[in-house]
Amino acid sequence: MKLESVTVSKRGYIVLPAHIRKEMNIESGTRILINKEKGRLTLEAVPSFTQKLAGLTRNTIGNTPEKVESFIDNERKDRTDD
Repeated sequence: MKLESVTVSKRGYIVLPAHIRKEMNIESGTRILINKEKGRLTLEAVPSFTQKLAGLTRNTIGNTPEKVESFIDNERKDRTDD
């Protein structure tokens, strides 16, 4: 693994280099787990539930996270209208 250097802003932000975001498929809104152990921080990208469903339900309820979320929202609405 190649080490990368980033700077922490006054507000505590760090910017992940673009090539790392691309390699790790990290987009705006991606949730990241931070683990502190023995004086080290590790970051782990967590795929969203709807992203996982979009892959599993490609030809059924939706092939994008947005379509899956819309389907789920509509199902919830239908169930609360009864």
